[in-house]
Amino acid sequence: MKNRRFQEGFQKGFIALTLIITVSSLLLAFSFMQSIEITHFFDQTQRKEYRLMNYYNARNCIDQAILNIAHDYFYEVLSSFDTRDLQCSIDMVREENGFTLIEATGNFKNGKVKRSAIARLYDNGVEIISID
Repeated sequence: MKNRRFQEGFQKGFIALTLIITVSSLLLAFSFMQSIEITHFFDQTQRKEYRLMNYYNARNCIDQAILNIAHDYFYEVLSSFDTRDLQCSIDMVREENGFTLIEATGNFKNGKVKRSAIARLYDNGVEIISID
């Protein structure tokens, strides 16, 4: 009789222990999945922030190219060069059909964003026609 009670108590304890381990494993898996989802969200947020920064960094290089054109009427760039202070690169500045085409890339943290502009040169200044 005593041995039988011991076996019943052992079986009940084993079932309770198995249940606790199962529930704990499920909760651990759920919290792990939530942490992956939150990490992915913050990664996307940071990537979008870098893209926005590079959007404006590319505009800075376009402005720098326009400033260079204002100082030198025949300023051209045929191969890309980096401007480290502005965290962007001026990819191309060339004249075509009476307009000056400018292409620049913002490249902060490898989140490259390309922008282009069209300008018209006059004897006493530069007019920006469009910026994409």
